[in-house]
Amino acid sequence: MNLRMRLAVEWFAIGLIASAMVVGAWMWRGTSAFDYLLYDQLTAAARPAADKEVLIIAIDDQSLKTIGRWPWDREIHTRLFEQLQKAQPKTIAFDILLSETGNADAELAKMMTLETPVFLPMHFVSPGSNGRAFDPTPPAPLFAAAAHGVGHANLSFDADGIVRRAALCFQPEPDAAKLPHLIELVFRASQNKPSPAYRGGECGQELLVPYAKRGSFAEVSYSDVLEGNVPAALIAGRDVIVGATAVGMGDSFPTPNGEGGLLAGVEIMANMLGALKRDDFIAPLSNNWVILLSLLPLWLLLGGFVRLSPRTALGISLLSIIAILLVSTAMLWSRIWFPPGPALLGVLLVYPLWGWRRLQAMSDFMVTELGALEREAEVSPLPLAPGRTTDLVGRQSENLASAIDQMRDLRRFVADTLADLPDPMFVTDPENKVTLSNRLLDERLGRPIAGMDLRSALDEMVAAGDRPAVDIYLGREPSRNSSEFVRFISPRDRTFVMRRSEIRSDAGTLQGHIHYLTDISALAKAEAEREEVLQLLSHDMRAPQSTIIALLSGEIDADAKKRIESNARRTMQLAQDFVDIARMAETEFDGDDVLLADLMRDAADNFWPLAKERSIKLEVTDNSDSAFVIAETDTLCRAIANLVDNAIKFSPTRGTIAIIINRTQIDGAPWLSASITDQGEGINAEILPRLFGRFASGGEHHGRVKGTGLGLTFVQAVIARHGGFIRAENVTGSGARVTLELPEAPEA
Repeated sequence: MNLRMRLAVEWFAIGLIASAMVVGAWMWRGTSAFDYLLYDQLTAAARPAADKEVLIIAIDDQSLKTIGRWPWDREIHTRLFEQLQKAQPKTIAFDILLSETGNADAELAKMMTLETPVFLPMHFVSPGSNGRAFDPTPPAPLFAAAAHGVGHANLSFDADGIVRRAALCFQPEPDAAKLPHLIELVFRASQNKPSPAYRGGECGQELLVPYAKRGSFAEVSYSDVLEGNVPAALIAGRDVIVGATAVGMGDSFPTPNGEGGLLAGVEIMANMLGALKRDDFIAPLSNNWVILLSLLPLWLLLGGFVRLSPRTALGISLLSIIAILLVSTAMLWSRIWFPPGPALLGVLLVYPLWGWRRLQAMSDFMVTELGALEREAEVSPLPLAPGRTTDLVGRQSENLASAIDQMRDLRRFVADTLADLPDPMFVTDPENKVTLSNRLLDERLGRPIAGMDLRSALDEMVAAGDRPAVDIYLGREPSRNSSEFVRFISPRDRTFVMRRSEIRSDAGTLQGHIHYLTDISALAKAEAEREEVLQLLSHDMRAPQSTIIALLSGEIDADAKKRIESNARRTMQLAQDFVDIARMAETEFDGDDVLLADLMRDAADNFWPLAKERSIKLEVTDNSDSAFVIAETDTLCRAIANLVDNAIKFSPTRGTIAIIINRTQIDGAPWLSASITDQGEGINAEILPRLFGRFASGGEHHGRVKGTGLGLTFVQAVIARHGGFIRAENVTGSGARVTLELPEAPEA
């Protein structure tokens, strides 16, 4: 199993194990101690105020001392009810179990039937007899009939024995009637409707009671009320709860009050009544929601571990703990209790588990890979000095560091080798992003292309006309071309051949491609020249030779001899021009200081007889003040002679050819300009852009044309060899002008 698969399997296993531990911790209350502690601290920080309409009549130690030992006669309770009925409270909750009959029961029951409603408690003993879950302990039938209602007075104890919750509805058996809580009946009598908390929950649902501070409810002694020492105004209109608070009565329970000690059951009921009126009972989340919210941060962290670094994962884990506590606190303020213990346990478990398994997997992976590396002949980790470290992971790390150093050296060797290759090359990854390019390619392009996508890099390398062929070769479009390379021209007019080879890992996975570029510009130029030679041999030189052969087959008179001589000279001139052009490409320039005006005059003088035959005037004007150029006299004279010859050839009879030499400035440097202007029909517009190209031909068109050959090509080659340039244009009206410009020779 490879490292990736192993980490994935262990990641999933850790998630399942941690999830099972979180669910188990909640179901078996493994974190309840922490949850209860946090709940108590949070609720103690924001206690509700005691309800001022609630009055506790306490059977306290003073009452026992004044009235006598418990239990008291029913006549005493009758007198109490007589005092209470006179004061007219809103309700009376008598939290004393009256399950047995006595001598004065009738009088007590009669007092319960008066104007103020009286409510009595029913207790349940668990476990019940005969296999039942509960045995009810109701009031005696006489009292139950006299009271306005009988409600259960059960309290729920948490796992730590503290009373934090109560059920407003109790159903002892599945088929038994639902019994509201005693305080719920008091609320209904006071408000004439069921409480919102009762309406919103199912029977048996336990709600958390928000406790006011101990002793904050109004409280008077039973004996004081019995003796009439309590003003009626203090009792009138209040909800009265009668119950025991004396230490020996056993009706006190531990509650989450920061004041410590036990809280009397009657005060717990007072807190419940206040919560019903304020509608601020705290509803605990259901088991399903607690489990879901506890597992959510665990799996979110596991998902983040796949992408995050260990340092970031640790930081996120700590933030998750804080977030869980904040969420639990915020939900408690919204009257919903989410115990954060299981969620915190999941976060605290998953990080060390994942870190341990990832460390173990990486350790095993390093052992395996380093062992495989040592078995390979090409590279093996350097031996470690003994005693450098005693920790297993430390030794493995040092071995790995040694291997990485050698891999880095090998990579540097490969990179240097690629950088110094004699041909341009670049490497792309599977997403067609350039990851490496050698120095020669960057120099040819004028910028590095590493980091660019392949399409943008090709824009820098390939001319637009050849881009489709390159795209087809690289597989961007379906191709039927099985060629192993593609040839293209760059935007800088250089010709390249591209070959591509795949880069695959040991497992055979495609890792990218290497693209090799070979500069064949010289070869392409040679191919073009070869085609020109073939054209010269097949057309330009064959035509005059064919003419000679045709003339030789007939009668050879003076005119035929003249034509044979003309075609023979034409063939020789073509061959000479081609040889001269080739020689100039192979030899270095070797010039002397020459007067440009003298060269122009010599050319005009040499062609004066030819011009005179057609009454053509040759006018030479020197405005250069006898300036010099550095020139190879023979080749430059021949080039100027070709231009003058063309001007005479295409000038009309009795025309004028103007030869003008001027001084000019180009980029601040002194230059000489020589123009030859005739009065012919001008140069054909179709041939004008390629007039100085090899074998340019205008065919039979109206206006001035140039015959097929190398004359003007030779001229252009000579001018370029002298560092100048030449251009041709048609003069407005009629005629053509050829201008050559040469740099002026510097002063000696």
